[in-house]
Amino acid sequence: MHMNINQAELISICPDPVISINRHGIISVFNPAAESLLGYDATQVIGKMSIREIYPSEGEARKIMQLMMDSELQGAGRVEGYETYVLNCRRERVPIRLSAAVLMKEGRYRGSVGFFHDMTRQKVLETSLLKQSITDELTGLFNQRHFYVQVAREMVRTSRYGGELSLVCIDLDGFKQVNDNLGHLEGDQILRQIGNILTDGMRGSDQSFRYGGDEFMVLLPNTSLAEAMLLGNRVREVFNAECTYSPNSQGSSEIVVSMSVGVATSLGVDPVDYFVQKADMAMYNAKQSGGDCVKSFLVNQG
Repeated sequence: MHMNINQAELISICPDPVISINRHGIISVFNPAAESLLGYDATQVIGKMSIREIYPSEGEARKIMQLMMDSELQGAGRVEGYETYVLNCRRERVPIRLSAAVLMKEGRYRGSVGFFHDMTRQKVLETSLLKQSITDELTGLFNQRHFYVQVAREMVRTSRYGGELSLVCIDLDGFKQVNDNLGHLEGDQILRQIGNILTDGMRGSDQSFRYGGDEFMVLLPNTSLAEAMLLGNRVREVFNAECTYSPNSQGSSEIVVSMSVGVATSLGVDPVDYFVQKADMAMYNAKQSGGDCVKSFLVNQG
């Protein structure tokens, strides 16, 4: 492809990676920004490397070519703002936004030129904002909004593939006394402690949430009622061993903080609200029984 010096200079100073290919798909232009993005030296790739080597798959390379050729989709001979990722010299994924155009000469396809905008920082920011929107700042657990999304998702999965989905509802006994008598900073410390316990003690598929105030939920896919009861009891025992104000503590404090734990199980067919309510009712039953215990929701309770 013939290029005068002005075009070459323009491409070399372009802040976005510019990669051009000939009609055989071999790279013919690879500017300094492309070197920086992908970690290859231009001498390694120009005239030697196929563009397909930097795309994640043969299928993705074909798809981009089809988009450029399909006049219905993007306009003949171009693609704009297409998000995908490319592979750098270490074969790591780099998210990019691609704008490209077909190069024609005398009505014949001569190759294409693409501008590869690096989306790494934007993707990191998006991930960070998403994490903030679904995370409780104090405990580091997921928040109530994300809880309902995940319960609904897991119930669909359970009803489709079988098994049991269990839910553990935890509410603190005596927590109001801590806030009223010792202040919110001390109360926050206990909530953080629970956040750590629920983060450390879970399997990979389990998810823990701060439902609100001093109430927590633990969602347990593929877990029977008996297994969920054991887990609920283990959390209660760890809390009692670690919390300064627990019933086990030797301190002279008048304030005692314990856990009322309720457990419910679903096959994924009941409404989400009813499933959550079952766990809540089981927790209330534990509270009525004096707290510091685990109760399950049984059908004859209502």
